[in-house]
Amino acid sequence: MSKPLGYRSTALDALRGADLSGKVAVVTGGNSGIGVETVRALAHAGADVTLCSRSAEAGQRVADELQPGAKGKISVQQLDLADLTSIKAAGEALAASLPRLDLLILNAGVMACPEGRTKDGFEMQIGTNHFGHFYLTQLLLPKMKASGGPGRIVAVSSTAHTMGKLDVEDLNWERRKYSAWGSYGQSKLANILFVKELAHRLGLEGSPLAAFALHPGVIKTPLQRHMGWEAAIMNFLGGPFMKSTQQGAATSVYAATAAELDGQSGAYLADCKVASPSKAAQDGQTARALWDKTEQLLGAALAKAGLA
Repeated sequence: MSKPLGYRSTALDALRGADLSGKVAVVTGGNSGIGVETVRALAHAGADVTLCSRSAEAGQRVADELQPGAKGKISVQQLDLADLTSIKAAGEALAASLPRLDLLILNAGVMACPEGRTKDGFEMQIGTNHFGHFYLTQLLLPKMKASGGPGRIVAVSSTAHTMGKLDVEDLNWERRKYSAWGSYGQSKLANILFVKELAHRLGLEGSPLAAFALHPGVIKTPLQRHMGWEAAIMNFLGGPFMKSTQQGAATSVYAATAAELDGQSGAYLADCKVASPSKAAQDGQTARALWDKTEQLLGAALAKAGLA
């Protein structure tokens, strides 16, 4: 009997012997940090995994490293979530080439970066972490639905969502004074609200697909590259309490595979169990408003880019 899962569980622990043979997964940001360990665990259990990476070369290096220990096949898809043209190309290529799609792990992201814009004009953090993943999900949902199984969409959020205030009328920080952490918090709050509304819509359709959001834990990963002295202090003071990347990927794998989550679509998870996000993250009206505004802004950006 496997030991109970918790704070220190690893991605391989979270599998609890699951056999994912015949399953197909897509993991964004699969070339670094907890993305690597998520790919490793899913492929270890037999799933065929497509590792999405902004750099195809970097992704291929990781795939080549992981493949010898994997039961499933690991392939690579170039994907830049800050570029709608790249997302459209990746989504269409995956939809056309994959035999089915059971697991979509929205893992990639940027954190606390200086103010900037995506190729299509979105503020960089909300553009990458929310808009990019929203669009990719829309492109791949038909494939997941056509696969007919109880598939799962898993969005990696953060406890930092509690630091964010969602302004549906100013998602791109055009009226507010930019805050790197405020922007990151808003994007992570958006991840949870996106999952909440997605789960609601899938439920109304009677779809067997489920959606989950999660906090992976505080982990020393390349995400900290913009933090400078803040990262140094956090790593010094919090080092003993921080998770390894193997432990940080555990809740993603749990969200993708745990049988006890059946019937709990829309839940927020932490440390391999259901947890409670902030009050703002539980507001269904805000979730619907965010969805509508995202579709509006995304539609305009796609039209401007000639992608509509």
